Formats: sequence, C-alpha cells, structure tokens
Amino acid sequence: MLFCVSVCDEDRRVILDDEPHGDVLAVIEAADWIEAREQAWEQKALDPYSYKRGYGWEIPMKSGML
Repeated sequence: MLFCVSVCDEDRRVILDDEPHGDVLAVIEAADWIEAREQAWEQKALDPYSYKRGYGWEIPMKSGML
C-alpha cells in the first residue's frame, strides 16, 4: 500500500494518510498504516516538523504569525 506524508495548512499539521491532504513531503510503501507510521519517523522531509503526542507532526510557526 502507498501512504502520503503531506502538509495540511488548514489543520497546521503534517498528515500520514492513504491520500494527500496538501503538498506531499514523502510517499511511503508499507503493508499497513502501522508500518507506514514507523517508516515516517525515518523521513528526512519531516526534520523541520515537531511531533506532538496525540496530535501528530506540527507545522512550525513562522516569526510574526499568531
């Protein structure tokens, strides 16, 4: 199965799903969602994003944004 790691500006987070929700950062081939999530941690494209337990990867706030 293919999974997308994509940026969802509306939710201010990065989403791992079987379809894109915005700009695609990475595509992961995995047997299931659990395996895809484990592989997502290894994606260099997620380096600029911070992970918040129970929420997911957050888009960093830019200076001056409220």
